Amino acid sequence: MASGQEVASPWRLFVPCGTFCRLPELPEFSRLLAQFYPVPRRSGTLRLTHLEIIGFKSFAQKVHIPFGPGITAIVGPNGCGKSNIVEAIRWVMGEQRAGVFRSQRMEEVIFGGARQRKPLGMAEVILTIENTNNILPIEFSEVNIARRLFRSGESDYLLNKIPCRLLDIHNLLMDTGLGQGAYAVIEQGMVDEIISEKTENRRRILEEAAGITKYKVRRRSTWSRLESTNADLMRLEDIIVEVKRQVDYMSRQVGRARRYQEMKAELDEKEVLLGHIRFFATRDELQPLKAELEQLNRGAEEGYTRFTSREAELEKLRLAQTEAERALQNAALELNRYGEQIHERERQLVASTEQLNAAAQIFERSTKERQDSVHQLQEYSRQQETASSTLAEARRELEDVNRSLEAHKERSEASERSCAGSRTELDSLFQQRVDLLRAQGELSRGLERLVTEREGLTSNSDQLRSEISQVEKERQDALEHARQSSAELEELNAALGKSRQKQQVYQGRADALEGRIQRFDEQRGELRRGIDARLARLHAMEKVQSGYEGYSSGVRTLLLESPHADLFQGILGDLIEVDTDYFHAVESALGESLEALVAPVKAGVLDALHYLKEHSGRAGVFPLEWTLGAAPPQAALPETPGLIGPLLNHVRADEAIMPLLARLLHNTFLVEDLAIAMELAERYPERQIRLVTPAGEGVDLNGRIAGGRGGQEDAALLGRRQEIRLLKTAIAHENAQWATLAAARGGETQRKVVLSLHLEKLSRGIEIIKEQEREKSHLQQSQKNEIQRLQLLLDRRGREQAQLQERSVSLENAIDSQREKVRQSEQASTELDIAIRGFEEHLQEAETVLRTELDQLATLRAEQARIAEQTHSLERDEQRLHNMRQSLQGNIERLANEIEQATSTRQDLAALEERLTAELKDMHGTRDEQVQESNKKREHWDQVNTQTRALEGEIGKLQRQLNAHRDRRHQLELQIAELDNRAKQIQERLLEDHHCDVASMGRPESGALDLEELASRVEALRQSIQRLGTVHVGVLEEYEEQKERYDFLCHQRDDLLAAAEDLKKTLSLIDRTARRIFRATFEEIRQKFKETFVRFFPGGEADLQLEQDVDALEASIDIIARPRGKRLQSITLLSGGEKALTAIALLFSIYLVKPSPFCILDEVDAPLDDANIDRFLHVLKEFARSTQFIMVTHNKLSMHAADTLHGVTMPEEGVSQLVSVRMGEEILEEAAG
Repeated sequence: MASGQEVASPWRLFVPCGTFCRLPELPEFSRLLAQFYPVPRRSGTLRLTHLEIIGFKSFAQKVHIPFGPGITAIVGPNGCGKSNIVEAIRWVMGEQRAGVFRSQRMEEVIFGGARQRKPLGMAEVILTIENTNNILPIEFSEVNIARRLFRSGESDYLLNKIPCRLLDIHNLLMDTGLGQGAYAVIEQGMVDEIISEKTENRRRILEEAAGITKYKVRRRSTWSRLESTNADLMRLEDIIVEVKRQVDYMSRQVGRARRYQEMKAELDEKEVLLGHIRFFATRDELQPLKAELEQLNRGAEEGYTRFTSREAELEKLRLAQTEAERALQNAALELNRYGEQIHERERQLVASTEQLNAAAQIFERSTKERQDSVHQLQEYSRQQETASSTLAEARRELEDVNRSLEAHKERSEASERSCAGSRTELDSLFQQRVDLLRAQGELSRGLERLVTEREGLTSNSDQLRSEISQVEKERQDALEHARQSSAELEELNAALGKSRQKQQVYQGRADALEGRIQRFDEQRGELRRGIDARLARLHAMEKVQSGYEGYSSGVRTLLLESPHADLFQGILGDLIEVDTDYFHAVESALGESLEALVAPVKAGVLDALHYLKEHSGRAGVFPLEWTLGAAPPQAALPETPGLIGPLLNHVRADEAIMPLLARLLHNTFLVEDLAIAMELAERYPERQIRLVTPAGEGVDLNGRIAGGRGGQEDAALLGRRQEIRLLKTAIAHENAQWATLAAARGGETQRKVVLSLHLEKLSRGIEIIKEQEREKSHLQQSQKNEIQRLQLLLDRRGREQAQLQERSVSLENAIDSQREKVRQSEQASTELDIAIRGFEEHLQEAETVLRTELDQLATLRAEQARIAEQTHSLERDEQRLHNMRQSLQGNIERLANEIEQATSTRQDLAALEERLTAELKDMHGTRDEQVQESNKKREHWDQVNTQTRALEGEIGKLQRQLNAHRDRRHQLELQIAELDNRAKQIQERLLEDHHCDVASMGRPESGALDLEELASRVEALRQSIQRLGTVHVGVLEEYEEQKERYDFLCHQRDDLLAAAEDLKKTLSLIDRTARRIFRATFEEIRQKFKETFVRFFPGGEADLQLEQDVDALEASIDIIARPRGKRLQSITLLSGGEKALTAIALLFSIYLVKPSPFCILDEVDAPLDDANIDRFLHVLKEFARSTQFIMVTHNKLSMHAADTLHGVTMPEEGVSQLVSVRMGEEILEEAAG
């Protein structure tokens, strides 16, 4: 058969490597097959090249299965493991369902052992795919997908030997027809599923063909995000409801608090105004009374005059004593204040010294850094000059190499033209020699074959050199890309480090803020609990105080029920204040007097007591007019260890009540314990003294000793009013603290929110950098693998080139020998042979020159690439040095500014230190003068104190002489005292409650206001405030905080609602896009199905129908088919062969719309008879022009149609292996049977 003649049924024979060794005749047979039955080259851009299996199911040993273009058939008897090859391909592409591999668990795919073999611990499958036009979304022309499974359950996936995720494999193969469950793998069960009444499998195949799988994956992801957003919305709604409930509750309290503040402000204003008017009215009443009293004093008898004179002198002395004591105290206070000022100046001096030292350190550090930067700038300038010079030299050298390269190119082209001319002439001479020496045709043809082979070697050598040059260029490009990837990876690592460092700083600040916020919350909680407790205690105390609980029934009757309540100023225990440590002592000394009522005058007291007698109950009353005048002289006790002093010194009350207390506590002294009290009572029995301890024990005037431990009731009665006042002060103070803490917490919370936003932004940036870093790492590893592959390819091509040169030398020797034989056989062709040899020598010389020129050209190109790379590197170095110089210049300017600033700071601090030193010197001198002045005032106070004690003794003797002449004077003094006390109470109450001094406000305008109306308004406001009950004014700040939180949560809810709406729009867009793509693809497949069905069933017709009035993405898909001679009917009514051909027609229709790069057919031809097989194979061969088919079959006709055969057998029970395939009818019959 002539070479190049087409063969109707071309074959390619595949034999495993081991078989070549056992059957040495097969290589020659293969060469003959390749010569006489050439297989046409297919232009597939994505195909399977080979499969490696080890440990997967029945393949215990490593098996390498190459796949060629066209149709590859896998044959063998039943049960030998043919389908395991198909399952291995599905397994390596990511199939996760164990049932697909006829297993219960995925671990069962690992080789489980045989009679003479142990089980393996791992299964591995490696699939290699040729990807020349990057149909797969990866920048590699050859893609290796590997999967490993261990018996421990661990699984690995590798992409080009790089570990990856299963998701990466799915994404790589998605919508290419190669994915999990795609139509690239067709088995008999799949055909049955396509033609079954269930449409889910048909839909899945059509969706894969339409390319909407990625849309469905994206839709599931979007739906998951929508569900997550809705869950967040539900949780947020619950929080908003709870916060709204708190806000509503607080809003009601806020209304009460605001009403309280408004009424309290009006009450304060009205009370101040009412007190102002009453104060000056009282002072107006005092003036005539004082004038009358002065007149009576002037006309009194001589003794009264003397008493008054002595009393006046005593008052003057007391006043002088008070003034001296006040001056002494002021001097001491001034001395302390001045000492604090001195201490403050000293602290400022120390601080300025430290700041001066710090400024000096900054000056020294900045000066040193500036010097270092200047030195570095000089060094970088020198380096840049050197780099510029080197760069210029490299550019000149590159220009020289380029000129040499152009010259060598011209010479090499001339040599090639010379060689071409010589070859042409030599071919002409060969033809002449064939014409002249036809008798020696066999020798001539032999010589021609040798020359042709030599020319082929020359062409192969040229092609090999070109390929080596191309591979070297690719390797250089890969090296450059690898260097760029390394630089980019280093930049990413640096950026990641900076971001992580900044994240740590921000996280530290956020943690600190969170700690401060927690501390603020704890402090606010403690304050809130304290305020609530004090409010509850205040409310209880006010309730007890207003109801006079704890007092006798007589006292409560007079104050709460009788019409004489206005007669009394109050209860004595409520009108006095006692130092906290001496409550029990005063209670013991006063006894029942604590519950006595105090009346300014005696008028009406008798009526009140009669009322009490009628209504049962007892009570004591102190008329203050009986207690006016000086008290009896106090007994003097020498200083004694354990003697604290007079008890009266620890009791305070209004001036009108103090004479009463002086009489009640006359000669009452405070001692440390009962033993001292008994000792002093025994030592001074004639002085009529009463001794009490802080615990309430003691000795009375009659010598009765009281001891033990009593109840707390009287002490509680004594301190009620004082406790109420202290509680109000504490609550006001804690409210102010709570407001301050709330404001501070709000500021910290705001800062924390800002930091949280920064942290979130940094975290997103870090994740992006990490992802980029992983991508760069994978890319770098891929580049390294590519460089290694290219280097191996260069080494292999170098060895092939050496072999070609050796073969060329051998061919030259054979040609010379053959020519010698021709010369000896035919002398007539001697001259022609000589001419031929001459041309051959000339051609050899020209080829030698050409090879020399080409070698020099390759050397120059390598030198050109080296110098170009060196030039680029020098340019980058020059730019880098330029940038560093600019950076250093900016650093030098910044340091100069710092030095200037530090110098100015040092000068200012030095001046401040000099001024502070001078001020301290002056202040120390002033302080010494103040100490001397304080000592003089203390001596003056001692003198006045001595004179006062002497005059008090003289007045004590005159006191008994004045009792008969005091009636009228007492009445006047009582009235004056009552008015004065009233004015003082008004003044003190306004000063205490409203912090205003009424005496300094000036006289109010007369007739401008109705006093009764003003008093009624004040009383109405007090009752309104009392009806409000306990009001927590701090709720205003809490309400604002909760309201702000509520608004923030509502804003978050709106954002989530907007996000949910966007996700819904995204879902709608995905559905519309997928629906449009699916409908368009469905219509195309439908038309192709109609055409393809006719090719399988001439004269028949078929159709695909989509369920109406149902979403296209959910609608069922029905197949309607009618072979020739039958009516149009459902596919379920067809025969088995007709069903199979109809399903295959549908699959081929899908391939016409969206061709898959390869297809695996697993015994799909089993139900077909010979007639249907012929139609099936005819169509299959047409598709094989663009699609690679791998077919597992038992059918002999299918085997004849294959381009490549792989035989699978099981020589050892349970272990599959590939075997040689013998050509001929007998092996086909064996494989089919």
